[in-house]
Amino acid sequence: MMLLLRGRCARMLAAGLLGLAGYGGAACATGTPLAPPAVYPAGTWQGKGTAVVRVLDRLDAHVEVLSVPVGGEAIHYKNLDILARRCLQRPPTRAPDAAAWLEIQDTHPGGATFKGWMLAAEPGLGVLESSVYDVRMVKCAGDDMAPFLPALPKPVAPPPLPEAAPVDEGAGMGQGSQTLPAQPTPPGLVAPPAAPRPAAPDNANPFQPDSDGAY
Repeated sequence: MMLLLRGRCARMLAAGLLGLAGYGGAACATGTPLAPPAVYPAGTWQGKGTAVVRVLDRLDAHVEVLSVPVGGEAIHYKNLDILARRCLQRPPTRAPDAAAWLEIQDTHPGGATFKGWMLAAEPGLGVLESSVYDVRMVKCAGDDMAPFLPALPKPVAPPPLPEAAPVDEGAGMGQGSQTLPAQPTPPGLVAPPAAPRPAAPDNANPFQPDSDGAY
């Protein structure tokens, strides 16, 4: 009884594997090209309502993270006044990055000032040249505001590949038996005749090679 059940299970498993193989082959043969994922253009940014910056006080090594509202009043931290005019972040389909237009004033006598863009991914492009404070852009937060993200472009599937022409298996048969045409002799050149082989003396040893190394 056990042997009968094992044989039946083996036949069912073999039939299932054959069915999967046939289905996979048909899917590969009749597959259609897939459209690429939808991606925002490279120059697309989303406006946000809050700029998040990190401030390092070099005198006491204290780090503070500040949320500066865009278009609002300046944020005061120790001797810093920070004002945010705009904050932009990359859309989800692009590499993460954030940029803010900041106006920073160090109120120390002769303190440094900054007015321009600070980028989270490239902090070296916008630097507050202060001996006391180091200000870095972290991210954008808050509600969405202008500029808003456009609609994602609809991806277009590539055209299907043309079907390959069937290969005639008999076309390559018999090529090895074809006689190649004789190569023409260049003009002015004549192949030298082969030198005659000297006759072996009667008392020559048949197991010794001739002078040219041939038996």
